[in-house]
Amino acid sequence: MSDSLQNVYDILRRSSGKWPRHTAIIDEFGMLDYMTLFQQVEEVRQRLCGKGVAKGMGVGIMGGSSRAFVIGAFAAVGCGAIVMPLSQRLGKMDLDEIREAAPPHAIIRCPDAPGNEAEGSADTVAIPGLRAPFQFCRKGAARQEGFAPFVADAAFVRFTSGTTNRAKGVVLSHTGIVERTAAANRGLELSADDTVLWVLPMAYHFFVSVILYLRYGCTIVICRDNLPETILLDAEKHGATFLYGAPIHYGMLASHASKRQLRTLKRAVSTSIALPREIARGFFDRVGLPISQAYGVIEIGLPLINTDAPAERPESVGRPLPDYEVALFDEKGQRAPDGGIGELAVRGPGMFSAYLAPPRLREKVLREGWFMTGDLAERDAEGYVTLMGRSKSLINVGGQKVFPERIEAFLNLHPLVLTSRVTGRSHARLGEVVHADLVLRSGAEAAGAREEVIEYCCESLLPFEVPQSVTIVEKIATTRSGKVTRR
Repeated sequence: MSDSLQNVYDILRRSSGKWPRHTAIIDEFGMLDYMTLFQQVEEVRQRLCGKGVAKGMGVGIMGGSSRAFVIGAFAAVGCGAIVMPLSQRLGKMDLDEIREAAPPHAIIRCPDAPGNEAEGSADTVAIPGLRAPFQFCRKGAARQEGFAPFVADAAFVRFTSGTTNRAKGVVLSHTGIVERTAAANRGLELSADDTVLWVLPMAYHFFVSVILYLRYGCTIVICRDNLPETILLDAEKHGATFLYGAPIHYGMLASHASKRQLRTLKRAVSTSIALPREIARGFFDRVGLPISQAYGVIEIGLPLINTDAPAERPESVGRPLPDYEVALFDEKGQRAPDGGIGELAVRGPGMFSAYLAPPRLREKVLREGWFMTGDLAERDAEGYVTLMGRSKSLINVGGQKVFPERIEAFLNLHPLVLTSRVTGRSHARLGEVVHADLVLRSGAEAAGAREEVIEYCCESLLPFEVPQSVTIVEKIATTRSGKVTRR
């Protein structure tokens, strides 16, 4: 049946038969084996069906990283619903924007999700093995109105905002998720021998990670929080072999003063944003294990992972996995040569099916089969790809290209700087110059900080990359997925 999976629910059903007593999830409530996990999902699925959840309905599930989120998402998709994962950290404005773009038929709130829905009728659904239930709220969308009727086998909708903060629903099909998890694991090579440390928000990393891990029999250890001591303790206690995190996690682990080590860890993969070389070096010095940088896009999956040369090329996202092709296109739409910079394009299995609001099928988005990612990248003669920044955020200083993301990563290493945002400002002669907004660390004095940071930049950056102006701010706006908002 390994090649005949038809839907996401079958992934868990098959795993429960293949590894019935193998541990699927470890969390603060204990261990959950594959058979018990599937039985609990099936129990919740039947309860949701009894409340009217059916094929074609849109169901939002809100919560943090927990077994409840896994159970709720699988149960809803098992009803035939199209599931829309929502972070419990979303503010009212973000939720209103998503609900306006794609009003769901119902919302399931996990026990850790704050607040209550004001609209519709509220109810509860018991979660087997847990005291606190799901909060189930029916919404105003007409039941006969399909959520994404233009996609035949829609399974999930993930809202992404890039760096513009504009809601955009990406529709993923059952077939696409089956394809992309298989393609990703041809690079990751995970199996039932692996124990995975879970540190990322499930609402944003469910499709090529949680589903993949459960498809291939891994044990998922859900860390109670993202504090480095918690991660180290869980890794040591449960013999973790695989960590899939963001640079912030690796930075904290590299600098954390603890005697605990990651002795059982065999692989470490970084995702979400570019991995600074200093963090990669610091983690290697502490753990003795290089970090493989990966490139994931919700529309595509996980097409690039640096599994071949993570120590030698820590800044690279590697070469495409066997099932994918990549290309770079210049501003004229022509292929960029090796060593040149161009917009990264990808094609391969598991692509998204459509955008939800307004409806736009994949075929109308692709360019001759290529998905244009909007990321600028460089590829060397050996095929290794290095991300440079977003094409829309590029700053042109007198014909010289400046990538804000790279300058921000450099600024954020300064001891006075908590976070930064780099943008371009108009200049009569050069067209644009670099400007930086800085949030200073607690206790840092604004007086003198501008001059110190600019001096720091002058020592290491090229002249046209150095910020010509610096503003100290209290806060920098980010999108729902944590990316810096650029306006």
